[in-house]
Amino acid sequence: MEQTLAVDTDEVSERIVTGVAALEGTDPMELPPLFEAIDPDALTAIFATTESGGSRSGNVAFTYADHRVTVEFDEDDEPVVTIE
Repeated sequence: MEQTLAVDTDEVSERIVTGVAALEGTDPMELPPLFEAIDPDALTAIFATTESGGSRSGNVAFTYADHRVTVEFDEDDEPVVTIE
């Protein structure tokens, strides 16, 4: 099963945890801390608004709680989280 979420940059880490919890059918507090898979502050910084206001591009992929998580920018310059 796969879940895709469009999110605000301030909520990327929270959406990852709640998305994985939804796929697992469990409480987010039952999952391992996200920082064991990736630094949440660094993840937020990567997808923060640029100082020049320019468009971002690219993606970050990692494994969290046995799920492949990809965060990338969509055509509207918003981060999209895909959890497989």
